[in-house]
Amino acid sequence: MANTANIESELLKSLGDSIEAVPNAHLGEISWEAGIGDRLRPDAILDAVVADREIAFVIETRGDVFPRDAREIVWQLKRYLRELDSSNRRYVPMILARSVSEGARDFLQEEQIAYHDLSGSLFFSVDETFVLIERPKPKRAKRRAMNVFKGTRAQVLHALFNRPGEWVSGSEIAEDAGVSPATVSETFKDLERRDWLEVKGEGPAKRRRLVRPDVLLDAWRDSILTSRASKRTRYYVPRMKPEDMAQEIKSANYYDDFDLEFTGQFAAQFYTPYLSNVSNLTVRTFGKRTHDWLISILDAREVSEGANLVLIDAKQNKNRNRIHDENERLMASPLRVYLDLLEDRGRSKEMAEHLRSQKLVWR
Repeated sequence: MANTANIESELLKSLGDSIEAVPNAHLGEISWEAGIGDRLRPDAILDAVVADREIAFVIETRGDVFPRDAREIVWQLKRYLRELDSSNRRYVPMILARSVSEGARDFLQEEQIAYHDLSGSLFFSVDETFVLIERPKPKRAKRRAMNVFKGTRAQVLHALFNRPGEWVSGSEIAEDAGVSPATVSETFKDLERRDWLEVKGEGPAKRRRLVRPDVLLDAWRDSILTSRASKRTRYYVPRMKPEDMAQEIKSANYYDDFDLEFTGQFAAQFYTPYLSNVSNLTVRTFGKRTHDWLISILDAREVSEGANLVLIDAKQNKNRNRIHDENERLMASPLRVYLDLLEDRGRSKEMAEHLRSQKLVWR
């Protein structure tokens, strides 16, 4: 039983509570690692009574279950059931897990495979009895799922979004993202489990392609909206509008000696105009040297109110793609702008959705 040693009792208690909430249903005895035939061994067989009928759940236990995991487990469960067809008992295949993703839940319902996770979600269908209790994923599972959207793994996602529809190798993405092959490999595994990457080939010829980018971006958005916002430092620059500051920065940094990019409302307004005007310039700076230089040339002072300049300190990435078109020079990518807007104040979230509808659309 992979990754279940510490959660069996917690899962069983949670399952018991959910089953007891169903009229005329309760759990009975459980047999761990019960044998079926000569070779097959499900993780457990659990007796239960549902609608006054005795049944037995044939159980596989897991940690977190995503669509790819669900397909593999269902194949295994169906092997068990074939061995049990001649029995007089009513067997119901079930997955017990810390968390079952939305995509996996949809798949399991289509396959008529029971499931339960620590959120209290429960699904099973036995003859005329149909039970579906849907609850949000457990907080711990949400935190684990959000890791793919942070740090160097997020750089892998950016690299994939920069190559929509392309079949790419892990080494190509590692080069584009400026991260290690190991980071790419782990991120790919996470994305494949969620059915966000399509895979073809084997070994050195193995290629992946981003699929369902809208679903992935929805998940990325949700993770940002439920996380603590990244740190932003606010400044006031006297006698300058956002466009004046941007022009001053472009002129002083013509040869790109300092690594920065415009983002937030200012960049969104450039890509897809939405407001009559914006009141501040948001700049993502890569490294302390750039941050300090920017404050110096603009003569900016830090303030708690009335800011017209906002700085986001980011980690440097030597492989970060730069736009060479003069009109778009120093603009963050639309994807980066969208994500930064989600963490901003005021009407930024409206601007984010407008930008997404115009610039982040895939066929």
